[in-house]
Amino acid sequence: MKIQCNIDTEIKTLSRVLSDGRKVENIRLNHIPAGAKEIVITAEWDFPIVDIAGKWHPACRFDRALKADWAHGEQSMSAVSAPIQTLFSAGGKNRATVAVSETLKPVNMNLGVHEEEGTMKCKVDIYVGETEGDTYEADILEDYRDVRYEQSIREAGLWWENECGLKPLEVPEDARDPMYSFWYSYHQDICETEIEKECGRAKELGFRTVIVDDGWQTDDTNRGYAFCGDWKVAEKKIKDMRAHVERVHQMGMKYLLWFSVPYVGMKSQMWKLFHDKLIGVDEEQQTGILDIRYPEVRTYLKNIYVKAVSEWGLDGLKLDFIDEFYERKTTPSPNENMDCVCLQIALDKLLSETIEELRIIREDILIEFRQRYIGPSIRRYGNMLRVTDCPESGLSNRVYSIDLRLLSGRTAVHSDPIVWNKNETPETAALQIIESLFATMQFSVKIDEMGDRMKKMVRHYMGFMREHRGLLQDAPVCAKEPQNLYPEVSVENEKEKIIALYSADRIVRLDIRKERTIIVNGTQANEIYVKAEGKNVVKIIQTDCCGQVVKEESRVLSGIQSLDCTMSGQIEIRKQEEK
Repeated sequence: MKIQCNIDTEIKTLSRVLSDGRKVENIRLNHIPAGAKEIVITAEWDFPIVDIAGKWHPACRFDRALKADWAHGEQSMSAVSAPIQTLFSAGGKNRATVAVSETLKPVNMNLGVHEEEGTMKCKVDIYVGETEGDTYEADILEDYRDVRYEQSIREAGLWWENECGLKPLEVPEDARDPMYSFWYSYHQDICETEIEKECGRAKELGFRTVIVDDGWQTDDTNRGYAFCGDWKVAEKKIKDMRAHVERVHQMGMKYLLWFSVPYVGMKSQMWKLFHDKLIGVDEEQQTGILDIRYPEVRTYLKNIYVKAVSEWGLDGLKLDFIDEFYERKTTPSPNENMDCVCLQIALDKLLSETIEELRIIREDILIEFRQRYIGPSIRRYGNMLRVTDCPESGLSNRVYSIDLRLLSGRTAVHSDPIVWNKNETPETAALQIIESLFATMQFSVKIDEMGDRMKKMVRHYMGFMREHRGLLQDAPVCAKEPQNLYPEVSVENEKEKIIALYSADRIVRLDIRKERTIIVNGTQANEIYVKAEGKNVVKIIQTDCCGQVVKEESRVLSGIQSLDCTMSGQIEIRKQEEK
């Protein structure tokens, strides 16, 4: 590995091999000149491309293709993605995983194909910027083990936690329970009467937590952010927020409230105070992006959230858009009134100070962040990571939630709120829920527009997710064929296994040693193919999308066989002793 720096300073490196065979390259800069700015460390190395089918990183979405070495690579920072990339084989094995300990400041990772030699050219740029002292240190983790790619990613996450000191925020069990969101169902058209009515309907359907999104703070319904920044309740919508929250609490529901962290709208009162403390302006949204390098800006924001939780009795917050905290060409240079020169360090201070005070008020506070701000630094301050907006796209919810599960350890991963047209059928609507099976479901359909059978379907799958929560949300996921967007995903323990199929006509290989295997049909097909070694006497229970038993039978499974299964239904295979 070749290490360079763009300033004249002493570079020390030290390589060590972990007990499991992974390698860590420590890079240390000594005697950094006083006043040095825009410091960049560059690490370069290469290795042969053998049995590599694609590349995964936390923000890859649907693109898992290899890129040439002349591509730009992928950037991460505190509020954007995470500094990790994994190269995998067609069979799902790890071929190389690279991670960087610097999770706050910008890092650009470019693992690209060098055409002339058929090698993977690796380049990592760490944008150190200015340092507070005359030293700086970072580690690069390299993992070339022949293990499943999911394991390599998961253990890189544990490396951040255990070796880099990035301990995630504790996760209350409520963070893993399905939640009702008011965003897609109501958008900004909300008022306390309708919120409370819908909360009652949501409670009856089985929800225990609600998230009230954008709209509570303004009478404007134009979907912009011109009125953000004051964070006062729009009295025409909610007369007394504390009394309103308490009424929802009396229903047995927890209450989370939305805030857009970086925005100060041009029509807000706070615009006059902060219009000259901005890192940028979004004219289209009629808002400025606050410069949190100023301590008074961070104090103002922190006090907003602390006051809301303390005075209104909230159970948690949805803190939105923190990935807007990045430097633009128009961002002012640091000045003597700022206590941070690095925007990402300032964000870390803001979140650290805020969460510390919030946990004094509520130790079990629920904090939601949203893709792309999902990395190991952000996990210290949020215990719910939600899929980015993808209304009615079950495919996106599946792919993005699995991506989050691979890297997020014990942090609760949430789906984007599920929504469908009121004329949708329960069978087709259920496909969206199945796509989110390995995440905590957020739901955003107007309940009074749902028929009885639709409600029965939702209750069934909510019950299924609760019954199997320990397996679905805590067990490591096996997500086959990342290059094909995870057509089969499973979790298991010693006794049982749950498999979700998202592609028709696949052959599911059964581990007949399990006492129970549940296969969830996330397709429109009416049959599932299984393969079993030897002859196995089993009981098969087939249920439809509402949990109604369609058929029970005892059967001998041997080789490849077809099993009936309704669209969005399930088959449960129970091991039986041969008579």
